[in-house]
Amino acid sequence: MALAGGWYVAFIIISAWRWQVLLRAKGLCFSTGYLSRVFVVGLFFCKLLPTSIGGDVMRIAYTARPGRAADAFSATFLDRLIGFVSLTFLAVAAALGLFAGRGLWREQLVLRQTAAGPLALRGDVLFGLLLLVLLGLVLVTLALFSDRLHRLFGRTLGRIRLLQLGRLFDSAFAAVKAFRSHSAALALSFLSGLGVQAALSFSWFHAARAIGGTVPLVYYLILIPILNIVVNIPSIGGLGVREVSYVALFTQPWLASALAPDKALAAALLFLALDLVFALAGGLLFSFMRRPSTDGAHNPEEKSAANTKTDA
Repeated sequence: MALAGGWYVAFIIISAWRWQVLLRAKGLCFSTGYLSRVFVVGLFFCKLLPTSIGGDVMRIAYTARPGRAADAFSATFLDRLIGFVSLTFLAVAAALGLFAGRGLWREQLVLRQTAAGPLALRGDVLFGLLLLVLLGLVLVTLALFSDRLHRLFGRTLGRIRLLQLGRLFDSAFAAVKAFRSHSAALALSFLSGLGVQAALSFSWFHAARAIGGTVPLVYYLILIPILNIVVNIPSIGGLGVREVSYVALFTQPWLASALAPDKALAAALLFLALDLVFALAGGLLFSFMRRPSTDGAHNPEEKSAANTKTDA
């Protein structure tokens, strides 16, 4: 469990660093330690609202500067979107390696047992669905950098004057589109997303080992990214969806050293407990953390940059 917790900390730090890369590209400089604390606060709010919207709102709130809300939004939004792209890419690559290496294209992946019989997908069908999701995410990402799409939405949504939503949408789209000149930051964000998923896989692996799980580590690197895609089905913090999916994936008869259903559920609940510990830590941090001051005095890195600008 100590190793599972350690890899969960690594997941937080890598996620914060990936986010930091995109924020720096927009001129918003924060230390990795500060962003790690904000990320943990976001974990707490992810448990309160469907999907991860609550956590992302807090991340934007704690990195926005006066007049720079669009920049904070664009960095956080792209961090989330590119994270999905790297997650799905890893799932597609892992599924290709698994199904091709073991000849599981026609193997039935049992998702759920029902009164009418098992609900299952063949390996090639699952791979096709994952590939479609990946292509869709890539197309959405590329579309966000399109001037033509910006003008199209600008003509339609720009007419919305309620709460100045049209203007806000236009500035947010422009801020996202500005990342076209930061291709290195986007590529680094994508690559570090693979490290995020690896750290989560290691954490799951050690949580299962704590209750005697014997499924080899390689299957966690293959199946946990698929699990994390399923978890993004609208739910409160993934509660229930994650546990049912883990049991379905890690009790497959073709899986080496497959878990018994009761042991798989125990491992899923153990990881849930670990997840909630960090979420509650985020709640405690939220009780004491304040939003950054306008001069960046809370952050030595930003304060140094501000002093350098003043000296100049």
